[in-house]
Amino acid sequence: MLNRALRLPTRAFVQVRSPRGAFDATLGNLSAAGARLVGIPERTIIVGDWIGIHCVGQNYSAEVRWHFDDTCGLMFEEPLSEYQIMTILGSRVAL
Repeated sequence: MLNRALRLPTRAFVQVRSPRGAFDATLGNLSAAGARLVGIPERTIIVGDWIGIHCVGQNYSAEVRWHFDDTCGLMFEEPLSEYQIMTILGSRVAL
């Protein structure tokens, strides 16, 4: 059995740029390698798309690995550092 990376629950708000438009969404969980994105509008992403995620003043590039209803799984182009993860997790508070 393959070991899955530890997924950290979050509700961080993010802005997403996809090939079919930009929208706001929420990270449902986060690991160094990827994330679950929740609240995706219909027809804005498909599996295989490369999207941009903007959160806490930083931009991250990720590939859509799976998609179901308004949720998808992402794999980051570059693994996140511990600092980047902690910064995103700390952004859960809406201002």
